[in-house]
Amino acid sequence: MADTNAGLTTVVPPRAEADRRIAVFYLHGGGLVYGERDDLPAPYVRAFADAGYTLVCADYPLAPESALPETAEALFSCWEDAIARPIQAGELDGYFLFGRSAGAYLALVLAREIRRRAAEAPLPQPLGILSFYGYYDLTDPAFREPAKAYTALPEVSPATVAGMVRDVPPTSGPKPLRYGLYVYARQHEGAWLDLMGLDGTSSERTPEAWSLTAEDIAQLPPLFATASSGDEDVPLRISKTLARLAPNAVMKTVYYLPHDFDRDVTDATGMQVYRQALSWMEQRA
Repeated sequence: MADTNAGLTTVVPPRAEADRRIAVFYLHGGGLVYGERDDLPAPYVRAFADAGYTLVCADYPLAPESALPETAEALFSCWEDAIARPIQAGELDGYFLFGRSAGAYLALVLAREIRRRAAEAPLPQPLGILSFYGYYDLTDPAFREPAKAYTALPEVSPATVAGMVRDVPPTSGPKPLRYGLYVYARQHEGAWLDLMGLDGTSSERTPEAWSLTAEDIAQLPPLFATASSGDEDVPLRISKTLARLAPNAVMKTVYYLPHDFDRDVTDATGMQVYRQALSWMEQRA
């Protein structure tokens, strides 16, 4: 049974007799504009718990109500409360970062931020990162140009988008209520970056500031990356390039399946990849 905190996280404890005292800090996808922390299908949640990991699923501020720099800062604070302080208190011995799609991107950004801030004060570094069909470079043309999979859908207008934006910045956005924001972002040139608040009004508000450089990637902890050849959202080449540039990486490619290939739990491919990820984690836990 999941123990849901009043804040931004849901904590799923490990199977008691298998407790590793190691957390998995999970970040959901949704293009940074929608999504909820409890979106990980139940079979995968059970797999982490059965393997002895404490699963910590986190929400974070969503665009366009929150700009990406604000999201990243809030996410770091959430990580401090949910992971760093329990480790410092001796309640946990370590952790992995895990994200799917936009959550995988945020996991990479968070790892970079943890490393940077560790120069000022000791911070626990991740044992590794699980990057499921994620990305790392917002300057890639794929994120500025309209995406074919979405231009084929009925057009979402700016007026529709304006009607979806909330007065109070949300940290959780159910897909049925906010998916139109993502469709709009991928239908119009530059719209996704605009929704993230990367309008170039300052050095912090640029795609370059929120893209990992080759130097950043070279300093990442061990990486487990996976993506599908049939990915209609994020080109497979992005995960492959990330894995090639990272110093200690494993890349698992699946074939002919959609972007979030693990969503369909009736397809055995998803669980096969999670078992591979857990085996990889076993070597580092």
